[in-house]
Amino acid sequence: MSGFFSGRTLPAAALAVLTAVVLAFAARTGPAGLPPPEDLAALGPEAAEAALLGLPRGDVLRAWGEPDGMLSGFFGDIYSLEDGTRIIVYYDTEPMNQGTAGSRAVPVEHVLISKSD
Repeated sequence: MSGFFSGRTLPAAALAVLTAVVLAFAARTGPAGLPPPEDLAALGPEAAEAALLGLPRGDVLRAWGEPDGMLSGFFGDIYSLEDGTRIIVYYDTEPMNQGTAGSRAVPVEHVLISKSD
């Protein structure tokens, strides 16, 4: 049995380290599979909300960049698309109110897609 593992320990360790580095980098760049705003708008409101619900605002900002506008009265970001569609992402402010999260850590609570006529 020891002959089987002979010479395989070092490549396996190197693969484990490489995997850890890739996973650490992926965690810093945002969620894998978050569609661009244009694709999300095409999915429809229910699918759009399912794709974003619960994600931290920081992940949305990393994936989509800074919003085109912000809401007044509610905490949310507005993304305007070239075809006139607007995606409004509402965030749950309760963690901020409790002092347990900053503005980039609050989760998505609701997504609204409005298409211009």
